[in-house]
Amino acid sequence: MRFPVAHLVPLAVALLIAVVWDLRVRRIPNAVCGAIAVAGLGAQFWDAGPLAALVGLGIGSGTIALLFVFWQRGGVGGGDVKLAGAVAIWLEPASLPAYWLSTALAGGVVAVVCWLASRRSVRAEIRQNLTLAALHRSMPDVAPATAGRVSVPYGVAIALGAAFVWWRGLT
Repeated sequence: MRFPVAHLVPLAVALLIAVVWDLRVRRIPNAVCGAIAVAGLGAQFWDAGPLAALVGLGIGSGTIALLFVFWQRGGVGGGDVKLAGAVAIWLEPASLPAYWLSTALAGGVVAVVCWLASRRSVRAEIRQNLTLAALHRSMPDVAPATAGRVSVPYGVAIALGAAFVWWRGLT
């Protein structure tokens, strides 16, 4: 479903706020995620009816359930999980795989940028951990706060994934 620009502008503004916040403090406020979710439910209800709003709620919940495992293992932050779920509410089921894939690919690009921005010794440690993970097929334990390591602001990837889906007209 294609939303009118008037509905997508508030979403774009909220995503921009989430990105700026994530870049500055590596946190995404619950209020921003909540606003995106409520606006998504409202847009679905207004433009496509109550069934579309329920489907959107299911898609958002499914996205959160999928990412919950990664959050439990420390691979992604709670704000990122909530943001991804809130954005998913805006989607129709057919565009969900494109959203997930484009967000994952954008996350890889953001991770590479953060890796390049990290200190040389940290990049070597990350390279070693990735090699061990590939050889042993399990992720090694990694200290969450290493001096000189630039953490990945995954909210940026979520916003880029959403932008790609809407830009390609996949909703």
